Amino acid sequence: MADVDASSGLDFRHSPRRRRLAMLLAVLAAAALLAFYTVVFDEAWWKVLLRFGMLGAIIAVTTNWQLRHQPRLPLRLTDETLHLSGPSGTTLSIDWVNVASAQVRGRLDPRLVVVPLDPQQTRPPMRAGQWSTRGRGPYELVVRLDWMTPDTDTLRRELARRLPTT
Repeated sequence: MADVDASSGLDFRHSPRRRRLAMLLAVLAAAALLAFYTVVFDEAWWKVLLRFGMLGAIIAVTTNWQLRHQPRLPLRLTDETLHLSGPSGTTLSIDWVNVASAQVRGRLDPRLVVVPLDPQQTRPPMRAGQWSTRGRGPYELVVRLDWMTPDTDTLRRELARRLPTT
């Protein structure tokens, strides 16, 4: 469940159980596709595995490499501040009054997108492009929320409660 302490902070972290469940479902789906392909095209299963196994390995390695270069969990919300963990293990703190927008986007591949009002007021001050990814603004932070506990609905509620209204 969520960790709540005296400063009324809420921690979002990776859930190994959710990750294992997602991996099990992916393996079962791949096995079902393999079985379907072998039946429809009347081909030996090991030939199909040789044909498409390399493609699956390339996708897995590429995805793993991309995940290393983005901010990631754990994520901590307190009454005053949003704390994000960066790609190099550093922590970025943004006061709620300094958050221009913070939204959870996507259902299958959820991401938290945060844009600070003044990047120089974050702790430590952000440099342009420091945590951004290709196709994003220079100060836009994108945090992958894969296998997060508590869930994204809880994060959406907490963001709505803590973000200043204009």
